[in-house]
Amino acid sequence: MRRLILAASALLFAAPAVQAAEPVRIGITTILSGPTADRGQSEQYGAQLALDRINQAGGVLGRPVEAFYADNACKPDVGVPAAKRLLEQEHVPVIIGALCTPVTHAIMPLMQEAKVPLVIATSAGQDFVDASGAGGNDYAFKTIPSEVDIARGLIRYLAKPGTIRSVAVVAETGRFPEANAVAFAKAAQDAGIKVTVSEILAPGTTDFAAVLEKLKAGAPDVLLAMPGSLTPGFFRAYEASGWKVPISGRVDLGAALAAVSPGFREAGGLSGLTSIVVFSPLLDLPGVKDFVSAYKARYGLVPTQRSFFVYEATYLVVDAIRRAGSDQPAAIEQALKTTAMPSLLGGTYAPDDHNHAHTPLFVIGVKDGKPAVLATE
Repeated sequence: MRRLILAASALLFAAPAVQAAEPVRIGITTILSGPTADRGQSEQYGAQLALDRINQAGGVLGRPVEAFYADNACKPDVGVPAAKRLLEQEHVPVIIGALCTPVTHAIMPLMQEAKVPLVIATSAGQDFVDASGAGGNDYAFKTIPSEVDIARGLIRYLAKPGTIRSVAVVAETGRFPEANAVAFAKAAQDAGIKVTVSEILAPGTTDFAAVLEKLKAGAPDVLLAMPGSLTPGFFRAYEASGWKVPISGRVDLGAALAAVSPGFREAGGLSGLTSIVVFSPLLDLPGVKDFVSAYKARYGLVPTQRSFFVYEATYLVVDAIRRAGSDQPAAIEQALKTTAMPSLLGGTYAPDDHNHAHTPLFVIGVKDGKPAVLATE
């Protein structure tokens, strides 16, 4: 009887003991102040949703998981000390970050020197891939597709019918859209498709007539566009020009549809518009639908790709700690190199030689006057 009482007592106190255990720590550096703090907040929301679910399921190694956040303000001179605080004061064995690109570049050498893994969940540049893994920074792991992945995926989709012989490229000025423009042009050329012209839109452009005429002069089969903040003005000008060339690239379909007139939309003026994305809340996938539903219920917002990739990066880190059986940096680094964790998007996060995972891409277009998912690449 005494043994039964002791056994029952042990069961009664088991759950509180797990909750009382020293938490497994992870660091997250993002933008939590300044004009783009909403972007960092979307990352924080994604991470916290993942952590709550992980801890409700028992945590990892019999311990809860806790995130320690650092505001990098999208400034390297803020982001580097913030990352150092996570390493030296909070003693985190892994960091997820860093939105934004200049901060990610700045902290990569710091993380390599400290021999602590950095999971790059939202900085998209191919230069992070090239600098990581074989022959580079062994402690940097990139989970979001790069602009090269994205460009190749879209060109594969466009070239499938075999009718695309030429494209023109236009993008808003800026590091991100210009990198995409270069990637799209190279992917097209690699596929044997001629690039008739490549144009960069000056900041604050309001008159697009001249650039549209220049793009039209080469008679491309498709116009690849990354108009960014200039999307409304660009699509109003496209409607006014009377040009019927299909537009693809990286376009905010909602903003494009809202910019043109109802008559133009109803006449199918944007029926050939497509865009490639790394995540969309429109995806009809069970795991994505569950994530979107839970995110909306928790925060009253539609999740962004930043929310989603940090959500999955949080699971990825915890999965590595579980498989390693340790929350020590060296063990986590080795576990990340061998991960095969499935993504809710399909496929897995299995890294290549440059510690870069390749998740599926999605082509969205206009169907019945609304954005809709057309294909997976």
